[in-house]
Amino acid sequence: MGTSGRRGRWLGRAGFLVLTLVASACATTRGRDYGEVTVREGAAHPRGGAQAQVDRSRKGIAVVETDVGRGMGFVIDPSGYLITNRHVIEDADHIVSVQFPELSPPRTYESIQVVYTDPEHDLALLKINAEEPLPFVPLATRKVLPISRYLAVADPITTFRRSDGEGIVELLSFDHGKVADLAVYNASAGPGAFLGVSAPIRRGQSGGPVLDDAGRAVGVVTWTWRESKGGFAIPIAEATRMLQQRPELDGEPARLERATSRSRKFLTALGRGDVEGARRITSPSFARKVRGEAVAAILGAADDDRAMPVMQGFVAAVESLVKKPGEGTELAYDRLREMVARTGTDAFREELGLAETMETSQVVSFFFEFGQAYYAARSFGNEEPQAAVAAAMRRLQTIDAARTFALATTLDTLAGNAVEIDTVELVPGAYAPKALVTLTRDKLGTATEDGDISLHLRLEWGDWYIAAVGRSALSDAG
Repeated sequence: MGTSGRRGRWLGRAGFLVLTLVASACATTRGRDYGEVTVREGAAHPRGGAQAQVDRSRKGIAVVETDVGRGMGFVIDPSGYLITNRHVIEDADHIVSVQFPELSPPRTYESIQVVYTDPEHDLALLKINAEEPLPFVPLATRKVLPISRYLAVADPITTFRRSDGEGIVELLSFDHGKVADLAVYNASAGPGAFLGVSAPIRRGQSGGPVLDDAGRAVGVVTWTWRESKGGFAIPIAEATRMLQQRPELDGEPARLERATSRSRKFLTALGRGDVEGARRITSPSFARKVRGEAVAAILGAADDDRAMPVMQGFVAAVESLVKKPGEGTELAYDRLREMVARTGTDAFREELGLAETMETSQVVSFFFEFGQAYYAARSFGNEEPQAAVAAAMRRLQTIDAARTFALATTLDTLAGNAVEIDTVELVPGAYAPKALVTLTRDKLGTATEDGDISLHLRLEWGDWYIAAVGRSALSDAG
C-alpha cells in the first residue's frame, strides 16, 4: 500500500509534464536535428485548436535572471535547450536562474550552461540541466527560410512579459498585436532585418518568443525604442540558422582544426579591411576587460570640471546632425565619422586629461560607439536628448561595442605588419581551453623590435575567439 501510494504521488507530480509533452508532440509536424538539438515545426492547424497550442507554448517560456538583470527565453528542445538574446547573458558573470512561471507549480533551475552565442545576431543557446523533459515552444519553421515563407504583414501575433512583482510570478502576462513590418533595419541593434510588431515591447521581454496565431514561435524579441508603440524581433529562421552553423568541437583534432580556421579567418578579415568580420571573432571576455578599462577612464575624466565641456561639446556636435533639413542619413554618418576622427587628436585627448594615459584608438572607439548610438536614438527612435544619452551608454555595455575596443588594441599591436600562420597548438586552461597561434611575417611584412607575434585564442561560448595579440597576451587575457 505504501509503495503504490508513493508511486501515485510521483505520477501525479510529473503527469502534467508527460501530458504536455505528448500533446505538444501531437501538435507538431516534423522535427529536425541540429547536432544534439532537435527543433520541432508546429502545425499550422494544431490539434485541439490554436488557443490550446498557445497555452501549451506558454509553459515553455522562461524568465532568465543573471547577476546584472533579467530577460526571457523559451525552450526549443524538451531536453533543456533554450533560446534567448545574447545581450541577456553576454555582460553577466553568471546566470542566476531560469524560471518557468507557467508550470504548475512554477519551477526554477539554477544549473544552466551557455552552449553557444551567435557572433552576428542577438541570439544565444542555453542548456538547462533538468532531470525531467521540459515543455517546449514549436517553431514556425525548422529550416532556414525567408520570413515571407512563414509570416505576412498584418498576421496576428502574441508576446509575453513577466510581472513587475518580486520573485517568481504565478502567470505570465501577454499582449496581442499584429505584424507591422517584415524588414526593419537598425545597424546599432545588429545586422540583418528585424520583424516589427505592434504589440507593446518593454524592457525585460528580451529573448522571449513572438507567437503566431497557431502558437508557433515566429520571432525572438530583441529591442524597442523608449516611448514607442510596438517593438522588434529577430525572425525565428535566424535561430535555426544559428543552430545549423554552430561548430562541432568534440575532440582535440576538431578543436585544433577550428582554431586554425578561425585564426585564418580573423587575419584574412584584417587583411582586406573587413573590420566587422574581425570584430565577430574577437573574444567576448577579453573585449569586456578592454572596454571596462577604457570606459571607466573616460567617464572618470568626464567627471572633472575641465573635461565635462568636452563631452558636452561632442554631444552637441552630434545633435547638430539630427534631422538636418536637406541632408540624408548617409551624409549624416559621413559627418559623424569626421567628428569621431577628431577625437583621436592629441589636442582632444589633452582636453580630456588622458593624453598620457590612454591610447588614441581607445578614445576613438568610445566616441565612435557613443556617437552612433546617440544619433540612432535621436534620428530613428525619436528619443529625447537625455534618453538618447542613456541609450548610448547602454550601447557601450554591449559585447558588440566592447569588441570595437578590443579590436582597436589588436590593430595597435599588429601595427600594420603583414603576417601568416606558422604553428597552432592547444594549451590547457584552468577555466577554458586556449590555443596559441604563432605568426610569422610574410614577404611583405616589416620587422618589429619584438620579432614574431602570436594570436591567443580562448574557447568560450561554443567557439574559438581571438583573446589578444602579442607575446604576453595569454597571461593578460586571464
